[in-house]
Amino acid sequence: MRSIRRHCKPAAGVLLALVVLGGAGCALLVPEDERQEAHQAFLAEREELERWSVSGRAALRASGEAVSLSLRWEQAPGMYAIDLSGPFGTGAVRIVGDGQGVTLRDGTGRSMTADTPEELLAVQTGHELPVRALADWIVGRPARGLKVDDLRLDGSGRPDRLRQADWSVQFQGWEEVDGIDLPTRVDLQSGSKQLRVALSGWRVADG
Repeated sequence: MRSIRRHCKPAAGVLLALVVLGGAGCALLVPEDERQEAHQAFLAEREELERWSVSGRAALRASGEAVSLSLRWEQAPGMYAIDLSGPFGTGAVRIVGDGQGVTLRDGTGRSMTADTPEELLAVQTGHELPVRALADWIVGRPARGLKVDDLRLDGSGRPDRLRQADWSVQFQGWEEVDGIDLPTRVDLQSGSKQLRVALSGWRVADG
């Protein structure tokens, strides 16, 4: 299934208005019902998106600390594996989760288990990060099981920004992978805590 796309081609009479709006007028020209229709198709694609992998770079600012790290995320039905390199002076970290719980192994070979990845990262790094919600956010959909407090769409029906669980999520770029639009950058903020994730090397599979 391919994404629904809307390309704005403004008439000469509205060019000045678009310039004033800094190019953002493209989304405003698409009727709301068309944006909602495109958004429903966008969400339907992601209902089937259960097996994927992506690499990226992340930058975290929290509690006066600035941290950069690389990541590799593999997602499959019932399990996930996240590899982090260079965070918080601990070297490589691997987080593996399934229906039985979550295990974290650090660069020293030490292993820890917990019910959630948030618990493990809080112990390991001192920072609470929305790992399970991020699994949905980085593929462009609201996190399942959480109330959506705000959602704004672009002219193609993709989320431009959303708010869930006190986190503001902004989608800064997209690329098409096997007919599906996937984010290339996601910016998150909760209070003074900021997390920016740049994504590349997307791979998706059926089933």
